[in-house]
Amino acid sequence: MEISAFPFPYLQDDECSHFLGLFQDMDSSSPSDFGFEGFGNDNTKKRPRKEDEEEEAGAVNGSSNKPAFGDILATLLLLDEEAKHQQEQWDFESNRDKSLLEANHREKLRAMDGYYNQLQGQYNTDVTPPKRARRSAVAAVVAAVASGEEATAAPVQPTDIASGSGPSHRRLWVKERTTDWWDRVSSPDFPEEEFRREFRMSKSTFNLICDELDATVTKKNTMLRDAIPAPKRVGVCVWRLATGAPLRHVSERFGLGISTCHKLVIEVCRAIYDVLMPKYLRWPSDSEIRSTKEKFESVHKIPDVVGSIYTTHIPIIAPKVHVAAYFNKRHTERNQKTSYSITVQGVVNAEGIFTDVCIGNPGSLTDDQILEKSSLARQRAARGMLRDGWIVGNAGFPLTDWLLVPYARQNLTWTQHGFNENIGGIQKIAVEAFERLKGRWACLQKRTEVKLQDLPYVLGACCVLHNICEMRNEEMAPELKFDVFDDVTVPETNIRSATASNKRDQISHNLLHRGLAGTRTL
Repeated sequence: MEISAFPFPYLQDDECSHFLGLFQDMDSSSPSDFGFEGFGNDNTKKRPRKEDEEEEAGAVNGSSNKPAFGDILATLLLLDEEAKHQQEQWDFESNRDKSLLEANHREKLRAMDGYYNQLQGQYNTDVTPPKRARRSAVAAVVAAVASGEEATAAPVQPTDIASGSGPSHRRLWVKERTTDWWDRVSSPDFPEEEFRREFRMSKSTFNLICDELDATVTKKNTMLRDAIPAPKRVGVCVWRLATGAPLRHVSERFGLGISTCHKLVIEVCRAIYDVLMPKYLRWPSDSEIRSTKEKFESVHKIPDVVGSIYTTHIPIIAPKVHVAAYFNKRHTERNQKTSYSITVQGVVNAEGIFTDVCIGNPGSLTDDQILEKSSLARQRAARGMLRDGWIVGNAGFPLTDWLLVPYARQNLTWTQHGFNENIGGIQKIAVEAFERLKGRWACLQKRTEVKLQDLPYVLGACCVLHNICEMRNEEMAPELKFDVFDDVTVPETNIRSATASNKRDQISHNLLHRGLAGTRTL
């Protein structure tokens, strides 16, 4: 028998399977087994007498082995009603729980909206006139456009319209700071001498630097606030490099945050390094080299000198990595204080202007080790660019085909004494250049908190600014003079070219016999 649809939807599958088996048994049994003798075939054979007697006996005793069809239907109806009642109870409980969750959620939303409105009202108690003015301007423009007339009022700035909440929101994150000092310094009426004392340069030189960096350091205005002008950005950097003052003092002078000042110093130094260094700190051309040779020879009587080289150390705070590499043993022993440093090795011309610098090597390296790592030795000397000239160094450098150094041994002859004296005059030009560099930019005199990865840009910017001041003949105040003292370590192999040694002896001989050698050490 096939059942197309089950009439008791609330019964479970395991309950229905039992009754379905009963219906299948009913289908396989004869109708007489369930008391339907009138149905079926009339030719059905009569049951044996024995079975009839047993059936009558069972009926008399009140027991039957086959369930009645009516009892089965009643049982199914009862089970269906019970399942339906249980399902309704479950639905009621589920709806009740859902209602409780929604009520709690609405209550939380109301509490949060109330707190937000209270907080918003606390900062919006005073509506400033600029905000009302902006709203009035916007309303006027809209009315003029709607009426078809041309708006004659001044155009409304997008930043004013977009800043919806107005100054009340800025009060949350912008601190009121005074800019009186910078306003007074940047005014045309500010005295030139005071400006030079603050920035170590004249107003014209400062304006030149601002014009050169304007396209690089200028930022766009935003809806939140106006960008810091380019002259003020350059002023923060130059004043910080010139005075070496803590960032807290820079913040007070320019009316900016401490972190903003630090960021501006690094950004402007990077701009100077990238934009101004190729223009103001470069290797001289052929004509400039010829002029430099003539100037050195006319004063110090040594031919073919194209520059003087020197290495100085910049003190730093102990780094977090590679501490031993930056440990300066010589300064530690001399000062009786643990010292860490980074080096600046530079070549200057006859006017004390840098033509080549090597920045960033650890302070534990000697002068000759730094030279071997520099582009001067690896690129210019290797390509033969220094074949026809000398660069003069102190006893800490080795004698090579292009590097001329004084005699380092003891018991020198008069010829060698005279040569060392003339070499010392050329070397003094480099030393004085580094003295002016450190004296003009006081940030190089003490330990700096700038990170190691940013320090080469700061040192490079100081060298570029030094060249600009020297090219424009910026005078330096006498009280800014700073004495440079760097220990010299003679290399183990200080003569690395026999040809250079012979040329040095020949130059010494010519100086003495032509009466060009000094006499102070004789």
